[in-house]
Amino acid sequence: MSKVTETRQQKGIYVRKTLGLAVLGAAMTLAAGNAAAADGSFTGEAQGMGPVSVGITVANERVSAVQVNVANETPGYGRDIGATMEKRILEAQSADVDGVSGASITSAAVKAAAQAAFAKAGLVAAAAKSPVKAGTYVGSAQGAKSRVHATVKVDEKGRFTIEKITSGDTPYLSDSAFAFVEKNIEDGQTLAVDALTGATLSSRGLVGAVSDALRQAGVDTASLLVKQSAPVKVSREEETADVVVIGGGAAGMAAALAAKTTDRLEAGKPNGLKVVLLETKGYLGGDLAICGGYVAAYSGTPLNERTGLTMTGKEVVAATKAAKTPEVAAMVNDELAVRAVDEVGPLLNSLVAQGFRIVPEDATRGATNSPYFQDGILHYTVARTSDMRDGYRSQDKGYDTTSGSPWMAEGLSELVKKAGVDVRLMTSAVDLARGANGIETVSVEDGRTTYRIRAKAVVVATGYSGLDAESVKLFYPNLEGVIRTGGAGVTSFAPKWVLKEGGKVAMNPGSSTMLGYDSVLGIDGAESEIYQKLFMPWVNLDGKRFMSEGGHGPSWGLKAGADMPEIENVPATGRSVAALMKQPEKRAWMIFDSTHEAVKHYEHLAGSGLAKRADTLEGLAEAAGIRDVKAFEETIAQYNADFEKGGDTFFAVPKNEMRPVLKAPFYAVRIAAVNTIANTTAYADDDTTILMGPNGPRVEGLFGAGGAIGNCITNTGLGAHNATALSSGAIAGAAARAYAEKH
Repeated sequence: MSKVTETRQQKGIYVRKTLGLAVLGAAMTLAAGNAAAADGSFTGEAQGMGPVSVGITVANERVSAVQVNVANETPGYGRDIGATMEKRILEAQSADVDGVSGASITSAAVKAAAQAAFAKAGLVAAAAKSPVKAGTYVGSAQGAKSRVHATVKVDEKGRFTIEKITSGDTPYLSDSAFAFVEKNIEDGQTLAVDALTGATLSSRGLVGAVSDALRQAGVDTASLLVKQSAPVKVSREEETADVVVIGGGAAGMAAALAAKTTDRLEAGKPNGLKVVLLETKGYLGGDLAICGGYVAAYSGTPLNERTGLTMTGKEVVAATKAAKTPEVAAMVNDELAVRAVDEVGPLLNSLVAQGFRIVPEDATRGATNSPYFQDGILHYTVARTSDMRDGYRSQDKGYDTTSGSPWMAEGLSELVKKAGVDVRLMTSAVDLARGANGIETVSVEDGRTTYRIRAKAVVVATGYSGLDAESVKLFYPNLEGVIRTGGAGVTSFAPKWVLKEGGKVAMNPGSSTMLGYDSVLGIDGAESEIYQKLFMPWVNLDGKRFMSEGGHGPSWGLKAGADMPEIENVPATGRSVAALMKQPEKRAWMIFDSTHEAVKHYEHLAGSGLAKRADTLEGLAEAAGIRDVKAFEETIAQYNADFEKGGDTFFAVPKNEMRPVLKAPFYAVRIAAVNTIANTTAYADDDTTILMGPNGPRVEGLFGAGGAIGNCITNTGLGAHNATALSSGAIAGAAARAYAEKH
């Protein structure tokens, strides 16, 4: 890897200058030789959003069958193109086929994998190399929130180095992704690199931008996408530590700081304990780094002085328990919840003393708005990231008002490093082992090695339940196929471990499932007005309308434990979500024409594969993958006719809430049910010790923090989640520190 001479971050721009060229390897060449094709089965692999493979069956020098495996790609995008690409490759008897619109990364990977399979079968002769045009090229591709631009220097042999990267993606996340991906691309001279867990879209944006630059230079980019065999994980010797913290979100960072320093997270006062922090992503912060939430300040801060609004822990717990259903209220540990709420103010003040900014003028009055708080009985003062000019974030970091809370994640990560915590990114805890006296070891893997850490105390801070396949099957079968915003890498570690050990877990039947685009994009952004404020027909993948398209807006509290959301029990704004979840693949398309004000959002959404455009309705249906083109055309024709007659004949939508689809070009935007929180947690004792059931027994030496024990705290809304994640993490870390010092 070439030496880094300058790194600069300003207002969302990441710049890296390098000297010299990476020479560790050269671009691979797919060469099959000139031998006759062999009968049999052959498989090629390449890197898309995840690993992609193409298998072919050859008989009499022809391909008789093609099997494309895109199961690891993004639902609604790359995961949907398998059948289409199989048909195209089989018909063409070649890997040189058109890709699928809206899934360019996966399409390129499928073609590269197919080319590798054809080469293995002897169906592709060694291609004559085109001369590489040495020079400097700028490529671009869509990232998470913006286009990613990469300046790439290429020599005459095709070796390359990345000289500059610019992007408008959220700095804290994208910088981590760019540094990780850049190193792997340059070191291996390949595009078949893994994305940084938790920052997939920014990672793939950089890969796409580099690929674009290399194509301009005449480099065979298809060969660079071919996936090499993954290294075999090797075991290494057991380690020892005083405290191991599993999970590097708000709660995990607070726990690690408290274990390594003081109850007030004073990074400048480290103790002599060895504290190891394990995080599956490539950065610290967890959901705090990507969420659009805010930080509640219940009492004792300048924010409270500004608003004149305070609530004690007892008041908060009383309000939450009065508003919740009895079975949910019963999960709350009163003593722990009161302590967690009352500890928020002192912690925020301590963070301010260590460099976090607070501007009282930015304080706003917040009230929880959820099925549990229909009357808004719980009120608190908040530092709201969507409204703040400065506040609990640093203005010079380049974060805009839609960045969520990465400013706080970055600040906490800096304190963690300052305190001397042993941070291990891209590293997962896979199991815990108990002995006669409690927890003894943590089993760990990091992609290259597996090992165990013998620990005196362990804190599990893995967030609210994940929506990984195993967790969905175990806890939320009705949410299969629902998009998850945040929670990348979250696997419900705490409740799954308790169940494995024969215990019982605290399952909250509520989940936060709302209306959103078929992506993390646009849930809270300005373009969300398309589905919240604007009117247009919605059609499912069969080309038919399925509900009234009147005013929508996000909805909360759809039941996670039921087979399907009960529409009659869902607030009016949530009926669209419930109806959407009953459609094929739980997705649909919003349809409008060139006269609609939603057109202004098209380019942004199209860049992320969320929007399609065509000159005819037939072409739009094909671009959107609508299965019944005739039904779609008839649906739009009937909708337009109803508008002319004065009102909708199917769902009673009044004329003033209808917008006919008449003037080409025509547009489609993909909409989906999006889940933000699903709440199944472990039970916890007063000191955050994890329990094997609501009444015990205790697992000595094992503590929980944040969402891992969230149902035992308050679950008072997003503000409380961020706030009590910090405070419960600090409580758990202090308890783990005391336990380790005694043992």
